[in-house]
Amino acid sequence: MLKKTALTQKIKKLADKKTLSHPVFIMFFAALCIWGLSLRPPTLIASMASALSDTYYAFNTKTPPSSLVFIDIDHESVKEFGRWPWSRDIIAKGFSALSMAKVIGLDIIFAEPTEAEKDAALAEALSGLPVIGGIFLNGPRLSSLGEDVYEHLLDSSLMQTGRASLLESERLEAPVSPIRESIPLLAALNTLPDADQRFRHYPLAFWVGDLALPNLGVQMARMARHEDLIFTDKGVFMGEKKIPADARGAIRLNFYRHDSYASISFTRLMEEDFDPETLKDKIVIVGVSEAGVSDLRATPVGQFPGPLMHLTFVANLEDGSIPEVISGWKMAGILFLFCLLWWPSLWMALPWQRFSLYSLLFVGLYGAGLGGYLYGGIWLEVFYPGLWLMLAILSGEVHLYMESRAGSEALRSAFSSYLAPEVVESLILHPEKLRLGGEARELSLLFTDLRGFTARSETMDAESMVQLLNAYFEPMTHAVFTYRGTLDKYIGDAIMAIYNAPMDDDDHAFHACLSAISMLRELEKFNAAHPEHEPLQMGIGINTGPAVVGNLGSSFRFSYTAIGDAVNVAARLESATKEVNQELMAEKTLGKEIPVDYADILLGEATYQAVKNRLPCTPLPPRPLKGKSGFLAIYSLRWKEIREALLEEHRAR
Repeated sequence: MLKKTALTQKIKKLADKKTLSHPVFIMFFAALCIWGLSLRPPTLIASMASALSDTYYAFNTKTPPSSLVFIDIDHESVKEFGRWPWSRDIIAKGFSALSMAKVIGLDIIFAEPTEAEKDAALAEALSGLPVIGGIFLNGPRLSSLGEDVYEHLLDSSLMQTGRASLLESERLEAPVSPIRESIPLLAALNTLPDADQRFRHYPLAFWVGDLALPNLGVQMARMARHEDLIFTDKGVFMGEKKIPADARGAIRLNFYRHDSYASISFTRLMEEDFDPETLKDKIVIVGVSEAGVSDLRATPVGQFPGPLMHLTFVANLEDGSIPEVISGWKMAGILFLFCLLWWPSLWMALPWQRFSLYSLLFVGLYGAGLGGYLYGGIWLEVFYPGLWLMLAILSGEVHLYMESRAGSEALRSAFSSYLAPEVVESLILHPEKLRLGGEARELSLLFTDLRGFTARSETMDAESMVQLLNAYFEPMTHAVFTYRGTLDKYIGDAIMAIYNAPMDDDDHAFHACLSAISMLRELEKFNAAHPEHEPLQMGIGINTGPAVVGNLGSSFRFSYTAIGDAVNVAARLESATKEVNQELMAEKTLGKEIPVDYADILLGEATYQAVKNRLPCTPLPPRPLKGKSGFLAIYSLRWKEIREALLEEHRAR
């Protein structure tokens, strides 16, 4: 049931030394939110969490098993045989030295045909060897590649996949026929970066059509161990060994130092004194590391050639070091544990006692994560309990601070994060305005929206879109505050602002119009400052009328906003700007006489009546607005005629 107690009474109750349940309840709720955040973290949060736990790798002293060897087409090889790709008869000579290897994985596709006799020479060299060929999940559709390719993929695919939710592809690029036919098994070569473009995870398999095709490292392990990879309701298994894969069938790689992998330059295979016995029973991967040729991958331990991503999986499987990522209910349990460990700090009166406990908790948290990685085979993203701990410390310290302070300082602490400074000061002078129910009063409401931004955002990466929006919102918000408006909220790329609340403003309609003019002027500057982007366009709707305004919400969370028919009309006016502009342009194109060339700012009747003697406005034909019955009068504010002079005059005042 919604409580009607004023927030000031809640703060006083919270300040009661005997009432410790409030911050505890809040932090248990925060733990729940952070747990949810850990399940589906936004890009920025995921990147921060990964960056912190990536530091574990600096303490990893393990080296890959000696049974794994990287045959490296490196700088020396390129110096010897010329720039890659080489003639395939040269490559064939090198493969003749791999006859004793247990498994040979090719991180090379050989997708394009060359001279027939050279392709045949390579195919003959591969014939009879325990070779796994690579395919790349891009290129022609599977259905266009022929029955022989499908049969080869079928022979290479996993048989027991259950209902695995693997990544999918309908396209692939396979080796040319003579080479492919000499290869017993095929495997995918794809690895996928995390949101911050660092490679940490390794997909075990992909759906290619209706086939579950293993990645190269998995296929190499299957051949070497004579065990299959099986997806079941109880998890993913390789033989008897359970593999800690996520919901999409990927594992977190446990990286070794780049220089710790056994590596042989391809040129060494061509030397007369090279003994094939060197590679007896070895699991070998052949690939390119030469700069400018290899697809280097950014990993937590530096730049890795692509072949080492596959070899790292095999190494992790061989030495049993694939970490189990702590998530889901296990992460919830860790957050709950830290709730219990933090709770005693609320009874510690001396700051040094509390901060000693905080330090122990932070050190203990990271130590637990590092120890779990090094000795327990688990991977704990300490960022999430660390984030909760920081919030808990902040919450506890604010709670203790409020015990010694009251009134204005408590209110300022509670509201400065989401209201303009002058609004906060008004609330401090009039705390009765904190009633949850709000009050009815006349307001001017302003809505803005960028035209076509949703379509444009689909072509932008997340980071660029956020940067663009932040740069746009800065001057727009300033325009609201400059003319005594209150920023209600951001709605995607849209803005809602209120005038005449909570501070009284007898000229609120005029000030709302000045904000709108300032916004469009700032948008012109913004477009000029970002010539690399297509110019943004904006529609603005302003309406004046009675509405309910106040701290609307629940006793746990509320926000300062307005509701009512006047609000809805303002929003409809904004959405109508696009249609009205299109209609005006269409009539102008047809040679018809139009009242005005543009309708970037549409005003409702009451707003027009309030400003008509001071601002140039043009009546437009009444029109139906979505969600409203009948026709409503609308007016276009001709802002381009007065934008500079009017704003300069107002600033001078």
